[in-house]
Amino acid sequence: MKREQKILLAIFLGILAFRLAFVFLTPSYDYDAYFNIRQIDSIAKRGVPVFHDELSYGGRTFLFSPIFHYILAPFYLAIPSFALKILLNVFASSLVFVIYFIAKKLTNNTNISLFTAFISAFIPIYVINTMNAVSIYSVMIPLFFLMVYLLMNLTYKKYVNYFIILVLILPLIHFSAILLVISLIFYLIFIRIEHLKQKRIELEVILFGIFFVAWLYFLIFKNAFLFHGPAVVWRNVPLQIMSQYFGEVGLLESLLTIGLVPFISGIYIVYRYVFREKDKNIYLLIGIVLAIVLLIWGRLIQPPIGLMFLGVTLTLLFARFFKLFFLKLSKTKLAYYKTYFFVFFIALFVVSSVVPSFYYAKEQIYAAPSKNVIEAFEWINQNSDEDDAVLATITEGYLVTAVAKRKNVADNQFLLIKDAEQRIDDIKTMYKTLYKIDATRLFNKYGVRYIVFSDIAKKEFDINELRYIEEGDECFGLVYDKEDIKVYESYCQVEEE
Repeated sequence: MKREQKILLAIFLGILAFRLAFVFLTPSYDYDAYFNIRQIDSIAKRGVPVFHDELSYGGRTFLFSPIFHYILAPFYLAIPSFALKILLNVFASSLVFVIYFIAKKLTNNTNISLFTAFISAFIPIYVINTMNAVSIYSVMIPLFFLMVYLLMNLTYKKYVNYFIILVLILPLIHFSAILLVISLIFYLIFIRIEHLKQKRIELEVILFGIFFVAWLYFLIFKNAFLFHGPAVVWRNVPLQIMSQYFGEVGLLESLLTIGLVPFISGIYIVYRYVFREKDKNIYLLIGIVLAIVLLIWGRLIQPPIGLMFLGVTLTLLFARFFKLFFLKLSKTKLAYYKTYFFVFFIALFVVSSVVPSFYYAKEQIYAAPSKNVIEAFEWINQNSDEDDAVLATITEGYLVTAVAKRKNVADNQFLLIKDAEQRIDDIKTMYKTLYKIDATRLFNKYGVRYIVFSDIAKKEFDINELRYIEEGDECFGLVYDKEDIKVYESYCQVEEE
């Protein structure tokens, strides 16, 4: 094994150990993970995912591709913790290999490529969203940038075949593959504007990729578009919580979640190659940057998702910056201090990326549902009837269906839901109202028998108690009581006029 291969393997094993050291601090996963866990569990036990769900919103149809879940299901059936904690972090950590090869293509320098691969392992936003999340992006992002690498090497026939295979597979894994289409359109525009030569095979596979993905998504989302109209591009997210899903992205947030070094150096390279120099491979990466900015600005992609792709892309652009910086330095009187500049880059990277990654990893673990919360939903599963509905926040909606195995009022998936806005308003009323009769009327409307009052609800609705429930209340009973979560049972009925 060559020296660089040993170092790259050490980087991979190091980041994997870093991730596993955190994820095994808690037996639970982040709140959104429980949708994927439920689908994986269904495939492992019954062979099919849950497309038509009698529990979510009291009955609805999901619109998603189950390939990711089928990949994990056999491992989940054998050892659940291996599939959800170890295997997914192996996938996420494999990004360092892809980054190394792309950086090598951009710089033709092994040391710079290894350093870039190391940096990519500590992009804070990527760590946050793939560490303990059962996240499809653990697979999606490495495959997406593998396609970028293949596109840079289409002079090799085998890479053309691999690229076409991934074009066929990637859109079926997740809908974020639309980012590839927009990126390739920007790339072709740059090629034409700068009058750069392009091989016919490259143009053909790019056009094939663009039209295939667009056609496939038209077929998949046709019914959703007819159902929602233009709102489908915003996933039918209710207006009341639109700002939570598609909030503004500030400069400080970008610096903290992407990292100071890749962010500043990447932006510089974008400027340099848009206005001063030409390079097809750099234009491909700039196309991704512009596509992400467009999607975030248009509220077509959630900022955390866009920042993950942006962070990886800017890290790749850093590789070119690093090479140019030291080439420039070698021509000056400061060349003698080259080692000191390198040490400075490492120190700056550690402070602005490695340290935040450790901090965010710790926060991600603490943000997962506590043992008391999981036990509360398990208690509901064991002590309630199958037809009972459970009131919880939309953040906890997947816990209701996956752990309690009962009907929820709402969760985070709004596609193909007619009354999503009304349900969001009603959930807020059921938590914040002062009047027992208003709460009870809504409990009857949705068939709610159990009310979950957790720290999440306190924070989300800015309340410390359910003010319509009094001590010794004949309509409500406290049936589960732990430090960070309480469960009430509703007994009363309200006659409709």
